[in-house]
Amino acid sequence: MQGARVVVTGLGTVNALAHEAAGFAAALRAGACGLRTVEAREGEPGGRRVMAPIREFSWQDDLQRHRERLPEPVARARRVLRNAGESVRLSVAAAFQAIGSAGLLPAAAGSERVGILVAGSNLQQRDTWENTRRQAAGRAINPRYGLAFLDSGQVGCLGEIFALRGLGYSVGGASASGSLAIFQAWHWLRSGLLDACLVVGANSDLSPLELEAFELLGALGGAGWEDRPEQACRPFDRRHGGFLWGQGSGALLLERQEAAAARGAPLLGEILGAAVAMDGNHLPDSSAEGELRAMRGALAAAGLGPEAVDYVNAHATSTPLGDETECAALRSLFGARAGAVRVNATKGLTGHCLSAAGVVETVACLLQLEGGFLHPNRNLVEPIDPLLGFVGARAEPASPRVMLKNGFGFGGFNSSLLLAPAAA
Repeated sequence: MQGARVVVTGLGTVNALAHEAAGFAAALRAGACGLRTVEAREGEPGGRRVMAPIREFSWQDDLQRHRERLPEPVARARRVLRNAGESVRLSVAAAFQAIGSAGLLPAAAGSERVGILVAGSNLQQRDTWENTRRQAAGRAINPRYGLAFLDSGQVGCLGEIFALRGLGYSVGGASASGSLAIFQAWHWLRSGLLDACLVVGANSDLSPLELEAFELLGALGGAGWEDRPEQACRPFDRRHGGFLWGQGSGALLLERQEAAAARGAPLLGEILGAAVAMDGNHLPDSSAEGELRAMRGALAAAGLGPEAVDYVNAHATSTPLGDETECAALRSLFGARAGAVRVNATKGLTGHCLSAAGVVETVACLLQLEGGFLHPNRNLVEPIDPLLGFVGARAEPASPRVMLKNGFGFGGFNSSLLLAPAAA
C-alpha cells in the first residue's frame, strides 16, 4: 500500500538510565545499567527484587525545564498532574520532551490534525492495589481512582495539557503495545487522517500482585542476582533467566513528511515500514513463525528485502524461550548473512519497560542513529546463537541504513518496524 512518508521529528524518555534524551544517549553509548536491588515497601510482600527503577525524578522540577518555551501547557500540566498517578506524570514528562524538541507548539495548539496514541493497558495497577487495601481496611479510597483506573484517562490528560483535538485512543498489546501504537500512528499519517501524531509509551506501574503473577509464570528473573543486580539481565546469554522489570516512559512525535517540511521541523528518522502478525495463541509462548511473518511484513510494506537491513534492535527480554525463538526467526530471515547484521538488546540496560518498551527502544534506535554508534550487549558472555552478529561488550561506531525494531507480547502479538535516516 502506497502512502505518505512518515518521519520522526521529536522524541523523549524518562527511564532508569536518564530523565531526558541526551542523557539516555550517553548512557547507551557507555553501556550503563539501570538495574538495582530494591526492597519491598513496608507492609508489602515480595522481599528484595532486582529491577530498573526510575530514581530522583520530580515531575514539578521537570516541568520547570519547559516553562519558558511552553508556558501554557506547563500551567495546564500543573493542574492536571497535581492529583495524577505516577504513570501519567512520566508520560507527560516524555511528551513534553518530544513536542518541545519537534517545535510543534504553540502553532499546533487546538489542532484537529494532531492525534494522540498511548501505548499500554492496565497501566496503574499499583493504584488498584493501594485502593483495594484502603477499602479492605475500612478507609476511603482516593476519589480520583474513578478516572485513574481507565487507561484512556492518559489520552485525555495529554490532550488537555497540549490542547490537541485530533484522533486518539489507547493501544494494548502486552509488551508489544509500544510498537503497535507506532504502527497505528504510521497508518493514520500515511492515509492522510492526520498531519502529526504523538505516540506515548506509558510506564506500567506494577504492584506486588503482578510481580508475583509474572514469577508464577516463570517469566520474571533476578532470583539469585540480588547481590549482583547489574549482571542479572542477560539477553541472548546462556545464563538468562527471565525479564527484569524496568520503569520507563517514551514519546515520539511522528509527522507526514510534507507537513514536517512545511514547518521546517527537525528530521530524526523515517519509518519505512511496519507490520503486525498474530499467532492465534493466548499463552505467553512465542512463535518463530509469527515473528518471521511480522519482520517480512514490515519489509514488504517498505518494498525492501532482508538484504537491506544492517541492524536489529531485538525484543530480547532475557527469557530463555523468548530469546531462543527470536534467534531462530532472525536466522530464518537473514539466512547466510545472519552474522553480518548487527544485533543488540536495549533491555539489557534499561530492563523491560513492558508497555513502553517499543517506544523507549525506538527512541534508543534513533539516538544511536544520530550518534553514529550501536550500544553494547551488556552481560552477553556466552551467546546462545554464535551465528548471529551480536554487538560486543563495548559500543561500536556504526551508520546503519535500515534498522529493524522488533516488539513481541504475550497473547501472540508480533510487531516489527523498519527505521532509517530521514531524507529531506
